[in-house]
Amino acid sequence: MASKDPNTAAETLAEIEATGDKVAEWASENAILILGTIAAVLVLAAGIGFYVQHGTEAQDDAANALALATSQYRQAMGANPGGGPIPEPANLELAERTRSEFVERFSVLGQKHAGTSAGALALLEAGNLQFDLGRLGDAGSSFEAARSAAGRTAIAALASVRMAALAEDQGKPADAAGDFEEAANIGSYPLRANALADAARCWVEAGEADRALAAFQRLENEFPDHLVPPYIESLISEIRARS
Repeated sequence: MASKDPNTAAETLAEIEATGDKVAEWASENAILILGTIAAVLVLAAGIGFYVQHGTEAQDDAANALALATSQYRQAMGANPGGGPIPEPANLELAERTRSEFVERFSVLGQKHAGTSAGALALLEAGNLQFDLGRLGDAGSSFEAARSAAGRTAIAALASVRMAALAEDQGKPADAAGDFEEAANIGSYPLRANALADAARCWVEAGEADRALAAFQRLENEFPDHLVPPYIESLISEIRARS
């Protein structure tokens, strides 16, 4: 999954939350791109909190190792090692080989630095690359490992969101809804309202009207000022009308 410049990512998220029907349609067609933007924001936040809260040598070693691996991956893909979008190499064989190599590297980092924020992020990145390679089963395992390693943090919430996207891709809306709700249950996750809206949408797709209404009611109660995509509001309105 391509990383984004933090400022660009923040601006993109603001635009997404501030628009209506066109953005809702765009979002449904570009879910992976949006998740990449969210990932960039959360990784930045996690890194800042990581250094403020944990100054131990082990934590520093883990963060340094992750930063080095990320920089080298970006260089191998022809991107600026310091930030910005990652272009898709013209040589598809090179791109696949590079992703495969760094899946292994990030996975090893995650295992070596278990119990650290950087270790959890390494597992998350391994899952992202496995997803890009079409290794969906492996990606799911990596996301689950990242979620378990991250505890009740925003990183765990992001892993749940990635698992939800994977479940949707596999035609499992009920599983996706559960993962979105798991993300919404983590207080430090800044996009809890979005997760609840997506949970409601997925429950509708799964034919679970009561659960959809419960998720949407929670969204209305906890985030009354949140701008809900019109097509999700329409789905819930139809259920309420039938009820």
